[in-house]
Amino acid sequence: MSLHMNRLAALTLLASLAAAQAPATAAAPLAGDKSRYRACLALAKSAPARAIASAQAWRIEGGDIAARHCLALAQFESRDYAAALTTFETAARQAESSRLTPEEAVGPALTAINLWTAATNAALLAGQPGAALRFSTSALALAATPAAEASLRVMRAEALVEMKRDTEAAADLEAATKADPKVQWGWLLKATLARRMGKLPEAEAAILEAAKQTPEDADVQLEAGNIAMLQGKTELARTAWVAASAVDPESEAGKAAEDALARLAAGTAEAEPAAATPPAPTPAPR
Repeated sequence: MSLHMNRLAALTLLASLAAAQAPATAAAPLAGDKSRYRACLALAKSAPARAIASAQAWRIEGGDIAARHCLALAQFESRDYAAALTTFETAARQAESSRLTPEEAVGPALTAINLWTAATNAALLAGQPGAALRFSTSALALAATPAAEASLRVMRAEALVEMKRDTEAAADLEAATKADPKVQWGWLLKATLARRMGKLPEAEAAILEAAKQTPEDADVQLEAGNIAMLQGKTELARTAWVAASAVDPESEAGKAAEDALARLAAGTAEAEPAAATPPAPTPAPR
């Protein structure tokens, strides 16, 4: 599964986690028609170019946040992540000003926390970790459940890693896994970062937790092999890499595992473990 598709799936999860996060104080309901909004979202998924034109026309007519959200989603589906992050950011600021609850909005995704989360995801995919850091911090300020906080901290940690701020990223991942021990990708990211920081006992403990949740995940098996190799556990590393390759041979993790096995056979695997690229739990608008 590609990184893009993993982010799309994560967006659906994060939207459901954040659905109850909006402040209690509310303004008038959003302008717009729910059926038009649903139709626009469906079009964004099936024909994003047409949805962009439709959403822009709707926004001119007064569609407001609902139209902006549809526009951002269509831009995201078109993989124009830079445009999507800007549109999501504008919609998020509007949502913060209106302070609508999910019940008052045209759709439950149109709350500030969901829009900030979506902006974070787009920023990460656009290669703008600084923007992702700002957006995820804004979303965290609105998180009111441990699950929402944990997911957002994992997202922020990814941005921090991209900015080479590993210590801060590690702190976010520690807080995330404490807030919600079942947070998606939290333990895997924690294991990968700990390994890169040379903290092998911590990395081993984290990857064991990740394996409990998703034992047949190729990224988890790849990272388990990487950690085992650095610990001098060659046969354990081989077993993990074989599992990663078998689970999903066409994925980045599966191919990296095959490469690691080839290097192991050639006697060069000790030099550097295969790079793990765990999927990121970030928002794709849904």
